[in-house]
Amino acid sequence: MSSFNVLLSEVRCSHCGDGYEGRVQFKYGNAWQHIYRIGDKIEWGGNDVGKPRKRHVKVYGILENDICPACGLANEANEFDIQIENDIIVGMSKIQDVKDYSTGERDFVIIKE
Repeated sequence: MSSFNVLLSEVRCSHCGDGYEGRVQFKYGNAWQHIYRIGDKIEWGGNDVGKPRKRHVKVYGILENDICPACGLANEANEFDIQIENDIIVGMSKIQDVKDYSTGERDFVIIKE
């Protein structure tokens, strides 16, 4: 299994609507089990995926444990777009189109060099 990083961020259950802190795995930067929050700077220099200093990158993320702690059902909203600007994680949202990641690097898409 290849290495990845984790973004801790609020996710909403697709069944009950409850919000909870989810662990979203992604591969960008020094992919070596680093834990981030929105606003953190991506670390580089090691097991690098991608290139530093891109103006805007969209990164594929997947929820580690998709079971909602409130209702106990599997959260169907378990894939995310993580937005990174100038190596800073600026946001995360429900994935818009998984096909965006089907070509090129597969783990990320460079929006603006």
